Amino acid sequence: LTAPFICLDGMNEKGVSIAVLTLDSEPVNQDTGKQKIFTTLAIRLVLDRAATTQEAVDLLDNYDMFATSGRDYHFFVTDAAGDARVIEYDPEQEGCYAYLVQPNQKNGIYGHGKERYDAIMDVLAMRDSDGNIPADTAWRALQASAQDPNPEDVTSNTQWSLVYDDTALTAQIALRRNWDDVIHYDLNTNTIGG
Repeated sequence: LTAPFICLDGMNEKGVSIAVLTLDSEPVNQDTGKQKIFTTLAIRLVLDRAATTQEAVDLLDNYDMFATSGRDYHFFVTDAAGDARVIEYDPEQEGCYAYLVQPNQKNGIYGHGKERYDAIMDVLAMRDSDGNIPADTAWRALQASAQDPNPEDVTSNTQWSLVYDDTALTAQIALRRNWDDVIHYDLNTNTIGG
């Protein structure tokens, strides 16, 4: 019965999609007096109630976040209008610290993965002049940033990759870096195909 509340990503009928990713920072445990929610419940909240990325941000701002499983997380939220944002509970509560993260190394509370970010940005630099990112470009970015399993680092393993089309309400899914075996899902018809 709890399965609907332990999702790690998804898309709703309004074209809002959300994904969660693991971070190296200490698990957030906000205590501002608001009701606490945990990571997967936050995803369920966004999928059930948000019609836009801004609504997702506003919803999450109404709660204190408790990161579960001894890990810290951040969320990537997009909507049918193209509004895409990364939502983080910053370890220093001031903003992004991209200049403190160096590629190919751990960077304390600021994490690792700058080389993956750089690989994605190199691919996205080739996008259309109107700013759209076609599915084949999104797949190239995911492949460029994929990580092979590392038994010494739980955050270094691309278990699945998804490309959502928030306007057509479809998704393409590849498991464990099997890029030639893509599963197609259509939310409109609730059908899965290969």
